[in-house]
Amino acid sequence: MFEILEHIDGMKGNRAQVVEWIRGRWFATSAAKRAHDPNAQLHQQRKRASNVVTGMQQYGLLDTPRDPLVLTELGSRMLAFAAEPDEGHRLFTSFLLRERYGMELLQIALDVRSRDGAVTKKQIDDELRARGYQVSTNSSYAGKLRQWLEPSGVVDMYWNVDHQILLELGGATPEEIRSWRGLTPPQRAIVEVLRVRGLGNRTPAQSAEVLELLRQRGIEFNAGLVGKQIYEPLVAAGFIERTLKEAGRGGKGGTVQLTQRALDLDVALIDGLELGDVPADLQAELNRSTDSILADLDSADTGVKGVALELLALRVAADVGLMPAEMRLRSAQTGGAEVDLVAEGAHLHFSRWLFQCKNQVAPVSLTVLAKEIGMATLLRAQVVVILTTGAFAKSVVAYAREAAEATAIQIVLLDGDSLANYRAKGPAGLRAELHQFAVGALRRKRRQLAEVPKE
Repeated sequence: MFEILEHIDGMKGNRAQVVEWIRGRWFATSAAKRAHDPNAQLHQQRKRASNVVTGMQQYGLLDTPRDPLVLTELGSRMLAFAAEPDEGHRLFTSFLLRERYGMELLQIALDVRSRDGAVTKKQIDDELRARGYQVSTNSSYAGKLRQWLEPSGVVDMYWNVDHQILLELGGATPEEIRSWRGLTPPQRAIVEVLRVRGLGNRTPAQSAEVLELLRQRGIEFNAGLVGKQIYEPLVAAGFIERTLKEAGRGGKGGTVQLTQRALDLDVALIDGLELGDVPADLQAELNRSTDSILADLDSADTGVKGVALELLALRVAADVGLMPAEMRLRSAQTGGAEVDLVAEGAHLHFSRWLFQCKNQVAPVSLTVLAKEIGMATLLRAQVVVILTTGAFAKSVVAYAREAAEATAIQIVLLDGDSLANYRAKGPAGLRAELHQFAVGALRRKRRQLAEVPKE
């Protein structure tokens, strides 16, 4: 990298000269399969050399004008470190982590390793798609970015991440990112208010004063549950310290102040990280195994069960190769009804899927299916998936068959037995069951052809 920067500077940015030098330096013997045609081989070598220049532009080292090539401020600072390459690599890594999605990539690598025990490029690409990032079939972006990060030691070729270097160069640890993103809007607002106040006054703030600042910001919260819903989680997460008067009661009294951890946190960095199309609170849970998600469906805590249902919808969609497009969709477009997940796929053709998840003992009723079919029509979806921990009423199964025969919509009904199969056999078991639904739909929809008027 430093050698290229020096030559670009020495050649006054003449693109043709730079490309030819890169070709001779690194690609003079490449494209050997085209050796029978010297002109074609030379063209391929120059193309590869030109790609190096394009990559340096994409990663912030060169300005965007095609010719002449101009070093950016970062490129000039990197050039100054030519005699101290280790420091130069650290500077470049810090830039990539903060400005070129490096932090997101390493976070995903850590989550995949935590969940699956190992990391491959395919797993990284699959996880990127599952989180709503656009990744082409033959994309090499993740692998190339990792290679740019490797010289600093923050990650190696096997996707092992050095947490200490990540903190030094990225400004935040994965744990801090998860912890911050797991906060509710009122909890975040408390920290933000206290951070602003802390710039000039590090003394504890009266709770009543802080809550009034939240009201002025238009933050909605339940005044009767401030202690349980806001303060206690922030104390547990290590963001604030709270002091109540002796024998004090209720959530609104006493004083609060930020911990040093909260003061040091680079909130601007974390909030600036790309999330794909998955909500922040769910991002923090995506490293969990499918088994742990399914286990939480039996929790006595309704909040835990609710998160587990949303994670399950995401995991099912990801395991069948779909990309999330919308979550928690509620609008005039759906008549005020809520769709748990809208996911899309581009396999042999484009398809849009609606997911609705139910965690209940009672059989899912026909009204649920009718509502989903209506929303599928409004949202122009081709597939409706209703997933329940229990069972479906017989009328639901019968109507699903009728709808498959009479409309263009396909309906997939996954019950408690389906989840047990998913748990036992993993994604392969899920895909096999969905394939059976597809085969059944094919047979029923084939009858539609008989209804087409013949000439």
